[in-house]
Amino acid sequence: MPIFFCHFSDGQRWLDDDLGLDFPDLEHAYLEVCTAIPRMAQDLLIKRLDPLAASYRIADAAGRVLMEVPFTDVLLPSQWRLAKARRRPHEGPRSKRARDDMALKSFRRMFDTVNAGCVLMTPEMHVVEMNEFGARHSHVDAEAIRGVSIFDIFADLRGEPKVNFGRFMSLAQAGVMSEVVDLPYLVQDGDGQTTNGWWNAKTWPIFDDDDHLLGFVEWAEPHTASTRGGITRVSVSRSKRR
Repeated sequence: MPIFFCHFSDGQRWLDDDLGLDFPDLEHAYLEVCTAIPRMAQDLLIKRLDPLAASYRIADAAGRVLMEVPFTDVLLPSQWRLAKARRRPHEGPRSKRARDDMALKSFRRMFDTVNAGCVLMTPEMHVVEMNEFGARHSHVDAEAIRGVSIFDIFADLRGEPKVNFGRFMSLAQAGVMSEVVDLPYLVQDGDGQTTNGWWNAKTWPIFDDDDHLLGFVEWAEPHTASTRGGITRVSVSRSKRR
């Protein structure tokens, strides 16, 4: 049985697989890598690394790279490459309650222990839940904002910040990963006092196995100092690949 080596990159450095594993063929090695990616993604989130920048390279015993498997192939269901036969479509239309429950289970599994503020929203952009870190460090009451539109929560934005926030969320609603850097807004300083600061944030759409949209996750990091000179930038988030 041939041996395959699955080298891993977190988007910053490569870790070589020196042991390798035996698989009947490349397809079985690929499926094993795809199975491992969600678990690896959770570990990366806990370390505050972007799982969408990570990837595997599958090589043979001679060191030849046979396939590169970006995490986005698995974490973005629109690019999912595993066999459709392994999926079981849900029967009939899913209620909003069932949809939100499914999204919430996925959110808690992936983001509960992350050291960054993460918020789960419905496709209609209403807050479902904020993770523990976000609840501790946010200037808003995590319980009070359940069911509230994200636009209402940030209703105090005015002028250009409001426009940029609207662009950021509109990209998310369009089904892409969006990113905003240096959005001026309220933050908590080291003493726990609310002050003017800056927010960097990303969104991820969450889909089920049949590519039905379940909701959105917003990952937000507040800063008392700007990251890029205080110039707000809104863009489609792209993974860094080697």
